[in-house]
Amino acid sequence: MTKIPMVDDATPDTLQCTTCLLPMQYQTIKDDKFLWQCFKCGKQYLISKNMDDTMEESWSPPR
Repeated sequence: MTKIPMVDDATPDTLQCTTCLLPMQYQTIKDDKFLWQCFKCGKQYLISKNMDDTMEESWSPPR
């Protein structure tokens, strides 16, 4: 019998881009939300300060 490892549900130290799997960088607070951006592909995440709210995903031109 093989053992299945436990899932680590801890909050990650970094936020990774779902497109290119690189760490995203925190930019600023915009409309009371934290703005994170991937500089390779330009994907942006707007994450609310409240944990109950949803996360918005958008694109900007890559740098």
